[in-house]
Amino acid sequence: MRRGDEGEAVTRPKVALVGSGGAAKGIAHLGTLRALEELGIRPDIFVGTSAGALVAALYGQGVPLDVLIDSYRLPWERRYPDRKLVGLTFAGLPNREQLSHLGYLTSGVFSIDPLERYLRRVLPNNDFRKTERPILVTAADVDGRGRVVFGRGHVEDIPISQAVAASCCVPLLFRPYRIGDRYLVDGEVVRTLSVDLAIEHGAEIVVIANVYRPHVTKAHERSFAMRGLDKMAVQTLNIVLSEKEKRGIELYHRLYPHVTFVDVSPDVGRYSFLNRFVARELISRGYREALRQIASVKARGLLDGIPPPSVGGPVGVA
Repeated sequence: MRRGDEGEAVTRPKVALVGSGGAAKGIAHLGTLRALEELGIRPDIFVGTSAGALVAALYGQGVPLDVLIDSYRLPWERRYPDRKLVGLTFAGLPNREQLSHLGYLTSGVFSIDPLERYLRRVLPNNDFRKTERPILVTAADVDGRGRVVFGRGHVEDIPISQAVAASCCVPLLFRPYRIGDRYLVDGEVVRTLSVDLAIEHGAEIVVIANVYRPHVTKAHERSFAMRGLDKMAVQTLNIVLSEKEKRGIELYHRLYPHVTFVDVSPDVGRYSFLNRFVARELISRGYREALRQIASVKARGLLDGIPPPSVGGPVGVA
């Protein structure tokens, strides 16, 4: 997309949303979506891993943001009680195959089968080939065969529900998800972000929703060295994945100078990967950071051609 001369029509740029994983911290992606909606931006392409894959499969098929946020409202405030996505949706008992092999049974704590069944029930469509917009989901082959991409032009004959379940299999927490003769886990084991897939599908602006930004301590705060093993583990993982993401975006900048990258990395580094009870704060931080980053892109005229929003006001948690 380029700005035309005065009087010329401006072509609408093709926008992609690429969502990272992050377990419960991926709730911050809903804040990014809230900001995009407020600014009247509807992505044309959805790419995701783990939490990002859930967003791609649901929101990418038109499931309203308010429905996605509803799972994190207080029980008596929920508007869609039959659509709630809670912890038990993910953690299941072992299935028959896992019980029949001791090694498979002990390869993780939970089975992720309940998530697949939930998605099979609530997805508007469970076929990658029939989605209105491209949806691409990544997983990793636990036997060392690299990244697996599900979606148009890749592995497209597997149900979306199964692809997302595989993508959400955090190693050791969940047993690898079997698809055919392959055992798959969280796609970020291989690659933190799959921005290349968005570019492959023609994206000119790539909004990256990433929750791995480490928390930078202030002068009055204790060092993470003084906060115990769990906080040290979270901060170290954030640092490692954040640096991988930065190097990856730098490489994409050089390889694809015509593409604009909007890196939405809210400050959620101090929050646990498993604490979904701080959803309001995660959504708020994702929203504010997305507004800040996208506003700078709009100021440069790179989003010209996108019509103003048809509905006003952001969607809240409450």
